[in-house]
Amino acid sequence: MNNTDKEFLLEKYAMENYPDAGPWNLSLENKYLEYMITRFFEEHFTVGEGTNICNIGIGAGSWDKYLSFKLNGGRLTSIDIDEVACRKFRLCLEIEKNPADVRVIASDVLQVEGLENSIDIVTMIGSTRMESGLYESILNKAISFVKPGGSFYYQSLDQNENQDAFLRICEANGLTIEASLSDDAYGIKSQYFKVTKPLQAK
Repeated sequence: MNNTDKEFLLEKYAMENYPDAGPWNLSLENKYLEYMITRFFEEHFTVGEGTNICNIGIGAGSWDKYLSFKLNGGRLTSIDIDEVACRKFRLCLEIEKNPADVRVIASDVLQVEGLENSIDIVTMIGSTRMESGLYESILNKAISFVKPGGSFYYQSLDQNENQDAFLRICEANGLTIEASLSDDAYGIKSQYFKVTKPLQAK
């Protein structure tokens, strides 16, 4: 890793702790959300040998790093439209000597091709869906990546989202709701879903 890359990483680390971001990133509310996101995954998803995972929305990269450590001979595909977030995640994997098989794609997920019906577990968490400004199109795209028998983990922080809208999309795609949870601790509405694609199309 050259000095330019090291300076880039140091700058991004500092930005996460600036006065406008640091207090939230280190707050009890954020730590609780991180715990709940991980807990729901641990309780409802199984990462077996060779399981392939795709996460849509790298952001700070902590969730993708967590997923990389869960791999057992499979591959993690991490997608984000933000090239800076992708570069940072790639460099973190390198400097931390992360041995996982990780593919990072810097692209609008709607433009990503070749992943249809190929991923065991697809995840989309936090503010990813809200920040995209999209709803049905991005959720349908994420669902299209799930292989028959695979699962989609959707976690939403949209305070105005009605879960019925998400459930209608799942029904239209023939998905089964395996688990769900609604939580409003610390005054923050969050919703968690595990949905599964049938082995055979209906």
